[in-house]
Amino acid sequence: MNILLSPPIAFITALLFIMVVSELLAPLAPAPKIVPGSGKNKPYGCGEEVSGERVSPDYQGFFPFAIFFTLLHVAALMIATWSFNPGSAGPWLVAGYLMSVAVILAILFVD
Repeated sequence: MNILLSPPIAFITALLFIMVVSELLAPLAPAPKIVPGSGKNKPYGCGEEVSGERVSPDYQGFFPFAIFFTLLHVAALMIATWSFNPGSAGPWLVAGYLMSVAVILAILFVD
């Protein structure tokens, strides 16, 4: 009896039960009413008219913020990992890294 509790067998049993109940109750479902000329058969949902113009997305404003987000999180990760062993990298290396991140961010947001 434990075989019925295994996930694949339980899934198949539940699927077959739902299919049988669905087929038995299908005659009770109301027939769809489509009014001729209502636009319900058009390719766009709910009969809404499709405009002729297309929208082309512009990602020019997205990429600077994505790079900004990535640089700041990588910088925070580097500083956090350097704090575990401060003797491995001298203070000049950490300061140089922070300066390079600051220069990159300044170049990124200058138009």
